Amino acid sequence: MNLPDWTTLRIFLAAIECGSVTRASEKCGIAVSAAAKRIQDLETELGVQLLTRGARGVTPTVAGELLARHARTMFAFGARLGEDLRAVAEGGLGSVRLHATLSVLAGHPLAEALAAFAVEHPGVSVELREVTSLSVLQNLVEGQTDIGIITVGGAVPNGLEARSWRSDQLLVVMPMGHELAARQSLRFAEVLGHPLIEIIEGGAMTLLLQEAAERLGVRLRPRLRVATVEAAARLVAAGHDLAIIPDGVLPTYNPDLRLVGVRLAEPWARRQVRLVSRPATMLTPSARLLLDYLSASQGNPAEVEHSRTTDAVSAK
Repeated sequence: MNLPDWTTLRIFLAAIECGSVTRASEKCGIAVSAAAKRIQDLETELGVQLLTRGARGVTPTVAGELLARHARTMFAFGARLGEDLRAVAEGGLGSVRLHATLSVLAGHPLAEALAAFAVEHPGVSVELREVTSLSVLQNLVEGQTDIGIITVGGAVPNGLEARSWRSDQLLVVMPMGHELAARQSLRFAEVLGHPLIEIIEGGAMTLLLQEAAERLGVRLRPRLRVATVEAAARLVAAGHDLAIIPDGVLPTYNPDLRLVGVRLAEPWARRQVRLVSRPATMLTPSARLLLDYLSASQGNPAEVEHSRTTDAVSAK
């Protein structure tokens, strides 16, 4: 089987994005008949139907979605190669795309590690972006980032590797003077007896708490749902319910909020923060430099966790 050419892949992706071979041909500047023939020839070469054709346009089949995902990754790597070659030509060492969650950015010394890395490797540019754990994994699969730092548990998608970086502890946050504020620790069952604020920013946190509640035979029904930890902290300070957040995030809030964090005494409340990437042999030299630097910055050798046979982005 021959690999599809770049032009055909570009037309195929455009057909999926536009929902129409006609609109895809216009976008790619090619005749409709030529675009349709390229896709048909591609289906013949691969031996599978890639598009379902109907009166309202086209939609990808399962095989089409699989090819589209790999094609986007190929284009992303191609663009990345061009960017790094231009950086080298300009005297640099290339750039690295690093995606991390808010709790990692706020609750761990990532900023300090990146500052030290910049001193040691001034020719490498690091592009840092804040996203959720599940988005980090999806972006890695699609080739939209080089390295991710996540708090979500479970197996990483096929083709990725994870290594422990640090850990954090979940706290039950409440106003000073709350009836539970004097406790040294709390069980989750006790917390469920009080109204909780759900923080939907990370997604992974919500899933973690929902699964823990289900194991106790309770359905998690928060009265308030907010988008960010910042919003939850301010609501808690005003006397609205409790919230569960990572320990590293609590000290970043204004002491005037008078918040108290009590340790959540559950095994799952001690979360592993992990570095995730493609295998080192598939990374650019600059990305390998950063991955090795961050791995070493934890103080202990990081054990690499290889992906299991799954293409799904999962969470625990």
